[in-house]
Amino acid sequence: DSLSWMAAAEPGQFDVILTDPPYGMGADEFGDSGGLAAGAHGYTDSADNFYKLLAILAPESFRLAKAQAHLYCFCDIDKFPSMKDAFADAGWSVFRTPLIWYKKSGMRAPWPEQGPQRKYETLLYAVKGKRPILKMLGDVLDYPPGSNLGHAAQKPVALFEDLLRRSCLPGNSVFDPFCGSGPIFSAAHALKVRAVGIEMDQTSYGIALGRVKQLQEQAELDLSLGL
Repeated sequence: DSLSWMAAAEPGQFDVILTDPPYGMGADEFGDSGGLAAGAHGYTDSADNFYKLLAILAPESFRLAKAQAHLYCFCDIDKFPSMKDAFADAGWSVFRTPLIWYKKSGMRAPWPEQGPQRKYETLLYAVKGKRPILKMLGDVLDYPPGSNLGHAAQKPVALFEDLLRRSCLPGNSVFDPFCGSGPIFSAAHALKVRAVGIEMDQTSYGIALGRVKQLQEQAELDLSLGL
């Protein structure tokens, strides 16, 4: 339970917080995830649950972030104003408009008889202190969904790498309190960043653990080959 973990954790640990919490849009009732895990959201996605999470995530993320830090938080566009207010009230300087993840191969159609297909998701971006970005990149991130490993709301590793490249140097630390299937670990490994992820759903945890084991095996193979 990341809410309990955050409350007990030492402050000022992380350079970047990058996370994908439940959206509060009833996704656990859609049954149309467009992948192998259709209808298999292993979490409660009610609006009430979202606001309970937000009331803890906003202040705790600020407390756990270092004095100079960045935050990226995926969200439903309807909840962006509420999230913007909550993170600003907690002390974050929130970018006025959301970042956009454009997924041209997205398949979900909320109104299957009338259209259109949903081709994007949104992120909130915020800064603590005056931490500078490392690369001046756009607010639209164009990445196809990754191979579905069995998580209904899985994000591609390449998208996470893009966000981390904007903010992280090797040796920095990143925190994902809702890490799902664990793309944060693959992305952080590629950039030599230390990652801490929390996940309470057992199936998602198993997928994330599998990612970590593959990274460890590849690192051991590279070492044995002198790479």
